[in-house]
Amino acid sequence: MIQNTIIAVKTIDQIKSPIAAELQQFETFFGQTLKAETEPMNSIMRYVLDSRGKRLRPILVLLSAKLFGEINEQTLRAATFVEMIHSATLIHDDVVDDDDQRRGHASVKAQFGNLSAVLAGDYLLAKAMLLIANDTDILNEMLRTTAAMSEGELMQLSGLNDYLEIITRKTALLMRSCCAIGAMSVGAAEEQIQRISDFGLHFGQLFQMRDDILDDENIEIANELLPNHLDKTLKILENLPKTEIHDALEDLTVFCAERIG
Repeated sequence: MIQNTIIAVKTIDQIKSPIAAELQQFETFFGQTLKAETEPMNSIMRYVLDSRGKRLRPILVLLSAKLFGEINEQTLRAATFVEMIHSATLIHDDVVDDDDQRRGHASVKAQFGNLSAVLAGDYLLAKAMLLIANDTDILNEMLRTTAAMSEGELMQLSGLNDYLEIITRKTALLMRSCCAIGAMSVGAAEEQIQRISDFGLHFGQLFQMRDDILDDENIEIANELLPNHLDKTLKILENLPKTEIHDALEDLTVFCAERIG
């Protein structure tokens, strides 16, 4: 249990309640976007859709958008984009790591084979790019992040001993971009985009630290750094608009820092 906070830990369903309707819109849009024109790709995409996780990254996009404006089609496209990028990364990671399990189910690699998994990941990346091809600001933000994620994975595979840099590139930069493009999608001011981006970066770092603790990896350094990163992340939120969306972001931060699975 993280100390120095008196905020009660809410459930993920309670945290999502201010964007429940928009999340349903996202799910519909995401499902439609994943459809492929041919088999067996469409079967793989249905498998990806059925193996969904908590939707943390789309939640960050939607909350960041709603903090500064009204969620719109561009927001839904941005949320779908990040979930497709995340899904593609997981599929490719399972091939690289030779993992047969993902979220309690057989991984795409185990279910369909290595070659099909690589092609499915490539398909998701290409479809994701098409979604936001007309918004150069969001596209450039995400292309930079996707490149940095690949660098982070390779740094880890190479055995480099720079924990914070690796988790920042592997995980935190994508969380940062989720917040940034959510704000961008509703026309937020540059200062607002910067503040929510800073939140996303620190949030992503503490999220990965908690992940490592739960996975029995890098436990000593993760346990050492996590409380300070929780304080920093909550401190950043103090400078953002005080609304129910602000409260949801605060609750999500505590949830991710203290989660048990």
